[in-house]
Amino acid sequence: MECEMCGRKTTKTNRVRIDHAILNVCDTCAKFGEPVNPIHGYDKVRYNKPDEITVTIPEKKPSYVRTGPRPTPKPKPKRKPNVEELDIVPEYAELIKEARSRHSMTQEDLAKKILERKHVLSNIERGELLPDIKTARKLEKALGIKLVESA
Repeated sequence: MECEMCGRKTTKTNRVRIDHAILNVCDTCAKFGEPVNPIHGYDKVRYNKPDEITVTIPEKKPSYVRTGPRPTPKPKPKRKPNVEELDIVPEYAELIKEARSRHSMTQEDLAKKILERKHVLSNIERGELLPDIKTARKLEKALGIKLVESA
C-alpha cells in the first residue's frame, strides 16, 4: 500500500481526517490528523456542530418618523396665460425708445442687459421687428414698462 500523504510504500495504513479530508496514511503521517473508525462501511466523522441554530431577524423600522402635524399643501401657482392669448401693444417701438432714453441707456447697454444683440434691439425700436413674448418680457423688466397685454 502507499501513503496518500507522503507517497511511501507501507504494509499498513491508517484512516485519518486531515483538514476535513479522510486519507489512508502511514504511521508517521497519522500524527497530523485525527483517527477515523469505520462503522458499517462508512467513516464516522465527528464534527463539532451546535445542537441548535438560532436566527434572529431584526424588526423593520420605518425609514422616516413624522413628529409634527401634517404639512399644509403648497398653494397652486397661478396659471400663466397661454402664449397665443398674449399680444404686444401696437406702440411698442415708441415705448421702448422713450423708456431707454429715460434710463439714459444706449441701445448697446440695454442689449447687454437683456442678453440680446444690438441690431435686434435697433430693429425693434424702429418698428421693423416685432419682439417675441420672451424678449418683450425681458424689455418690460429692464425698462419698467408694459408691452404685453391679453388678447
